[in-house]
Amino acid sequence: MDLTFIAITVIGVLITGISKSGFGGGIGVVAVPMMAPFIGGEQAIGILLPILLLMDVLTIRIYRHYFTWKLLKPVVPGIIVGIFAGAALLGVVSERGVQAIIGLMGIWVLAQRRWPVLGGAGKQGSSSGPLKAHFLGTMGGVGSVLAHAGAAPMQAHYLTLNVSKDVYLAQMAVAFGLMNAVKLIPYAYLGLLNPEIGTLTLMLIPLAFVGTWLGRWLSKRVDSAVFFRIMMVLLAVNSVYLLGRAVAG
Repeated sequence: MDLTFIAITVIGVLITGISKSGFGGGIGVVAVPMMAPFIGGEQAIGILLPILLLMDVLTIRIYRHYFTWKLLKPVVPGIIVGIFAGAALLGVVSERGVQAIIGLMGIWVLAQRRWPVLGGAGKQGSSSGPLKAHFLGTMGGVGSVLAHAGAAPMQAHYLTLNVSKDVYLAQMAVAFGLMNAVKLIPYAYLGLLNPEIGTLTLMLIPLAFVGTWLGRWLSKRVDSAVFFRIMMVLLAVNSVYLLGRAVAG
């Protein structure tokens, strides 16, 4: 196995773990693009899914007391629809097109935070309507299936709500856990989960624990106001990164 690929994969998984438990998955999108040049995008998402599920379980355990169904419920229908729509589009629609849509959506959310009138609100922090929540959930599901890139739509939903840092992280963790659990169905059907990738997946399990622990350690040391500024920066980085990938291929 190529040592460069192993090193890149280790870095990508650690970043994803830190991102999930410490920053709501804001930079976890990098893992698949880092691995794809070596083994292809579809095999990369198959290898990572079990690791992502383990990270989700670990992160949910950390923040379980802060989770509320009321905040998750609006995005659930969209997530389910988006996952199966994404599965139908896998290998058919251009991944770059989805990346561009998600990237532009993130930029739009940032613009609304800076100029709330763009979203039809008189002030920041107004709650998302049902249609907006369904749309963002759907985009999250589609992006998650095609490239494990469902973070930006979920950020776009929860960053417009007045919630605490720990509640934000709890909602993001459960949303990701739901996405990744449901994705097992289409991934298994499409043959993306196969014994050939099992060895590498097993090798990456310890990194899931290390990355998750590091993320929580960092989160506990970041002030809430600073945390949400970091989240907005990560949403910007995530969105620009996806747009760049869409344009440059």
